[in-house]
Formats: sequence, C-alpha cells, structure tokens
Amino acid sequence: MKQKKITIIGGSGGMGKVFGRYFKGHGFDVTIYARNKERLKDVANEMGVNYESSLERSVKHADIVMVTIPIISTPEIIKRIGPYLKENALIFDITSLKKEVFEALKDLKNAFPVNCISLHPMFGPGIKDMKNYVILVLKIGGTDKYDIIINDLLDIFRSDGLIITETLPDIHDKRVALTLGVPHMLNILFLKLLNNANEPLNELTKYSGTTFLLQKVFAESIIQREMEMFGEIQMENQQFLIILEKFEKLVNKYRKIIENKDIKGFSEIFSQGLDYSKEDNHFKNSYKYFYEFLKILKGK
Repeated sequence: MKQKKITIIGGSGGMGKVFGRYFKGHGFDVTIYARNKERLKDVANEMGVNYESSLERSVKHADIVMVTIPIISTPEIIKRIGPYLKENALIFDITSLKKEVFEALKDLKNAFPVNCISLHPMFGPGIKDMKNYVILVLKIGGTDKYDIIINDLLDIFRSDGLIITETLPDIHDKRVALTLGVPHMLNILFLKLLNNANEPLNELTKYSGTTFLLQKVFAESIIQREMEMFGEIQMENQQFLIILEKFEKLVNKYRKIIENKDIKGFSEIFSQGLDYSKEDNHFKNSYKYFYEFLKILKGK
C-alpha cells in the first residue's frame, strides 16, 4: 500500500493519541494538530509523529483527516477546513453525537470534491487491543471514488477485528443516549446519592455485598474521566432529554410503589425487566460473568 498521509485534528488528546499510534502502526505518515502548541509538540515527540501548528497547513496535503475534538466544536471545524482539503481527501469525525456533525459533513461533500464518513468508536483511550470492539459507521458520500476510499479505511479496521456497525444519525443518537448517556447518568447519580447520605465510601465498602462493590467500581471508573465529555453526551443530545423525562416518571412511579408497599406493582416492574432481559445474548451467562468480574476485582 502506498503510504498515505493522515492528519488528526485534536491529535494530542486521548483518542487522538490512540488513533495516531494506530495509523502509524499501519504505515501511515501521521501529522497531529491541536490548539495547545506546547502539548502538541510534546505528544508528537512522544509518539514519533509529525505536528503542525497551522490548521490550514495540517490538512492541505492529507489523504485522510480525522477530527477528534469536543462535540460542540466539531461541526465548526469541519466547515473551516473544507476549502483547504485536497481533491478526494477523506474526512471523518469520531464524535459521540451525530445529528449536527452528519449535516456538517453532508454540506462539506456537497460543496467540495471530498469524501465524508462519520465514525463512533465504542471504546475509550484506555484500549489496548481493538479486537471485538464496535465502531459505528455513518456513510455520507462524496466523489466517484467514495466506495473505494471508504472501504480501504474500513478494511483496515476489520483486519484488526473491529466490528463495523452501520447506522443513521437519528438511530445513532437515540441508542447512544441509552447505551452511554443513561449508564453515565446512573453512575454519577449513584455516587451523588451516597455522598448526600453523608456516609464515607470506605465505610460503606465494609458493609458492601457483591452488587454494591461492582456498582461502586463502575461508578468510580466513570467519574475519573473527562467531565466535559460526559456533559456533552447528555446535554447536546435531544434524545437524552426524552429519555430523562421517561426516567423521571419511572422514579416517581417507583416511589409510589415503595410508599404504598405495592408488591403487585413492584412485581410488575421486576417481571417486565426480566422478560426484556431474556432476549439478550448475555442473559444466560450473566450471573457467571458477574462473579468473573468479582474474581478480577479481588485479585483471585
């Protein structure tokens, strides 16, 4: 394969570094761009890649441009770089929300002879091996070479065991609100609720059973990551507001069930959750997985 040039906008961040190393490992000539010039240089030296302090120069000769910056800034940066992209260049983002980014990329490919795709890796910067992880793909369009250029990129991902799942903006944002926004919210509120009870977490752990211990670890792993990213995933997604309204109604209903000692109502919610879960591929072995996690946690 002819060595291709890729520029990563936001390349000094966590996911920028992950993909910078990834593409370098696949023989790409990697250039990173970021606003913080001092950090940009340090990260480039750390990874052994090129860096560029000018946005225009960074993308001008790139065969591929990857955008990995905060969700709220991504549509604007896509608009800015359009005039600088070379013919048949491929541009993609990796944001967690797609509605506005999808429209920005669609406008870009209609205005310039470039190729656009939107990706969402369903993993974070702590990843070591991409095998069996999912990457969501939204195809947008471009030049007459679109299919060849897009498939070249996706074939690289497939070669490392990434699972390619194609989707559409509205479906993506609703399902991401459920698979990212809801777990983030529940774990953030879990810790806040414990804090409001004025009980030290170390003391609570002395009383913890298996369920509490795992829930605590999940919550602690989330709360240590970028607050801005979690805020954007929930605040910028209109689908999450709809889900939040449903959640509020459900909590109110649950409170009434508990207050009224309504065992029938409690059983109904419990049974509905059980029936819903039975369709899941992990359901049969979920209890086994639960204790496997605990073994890891306890170092056994």
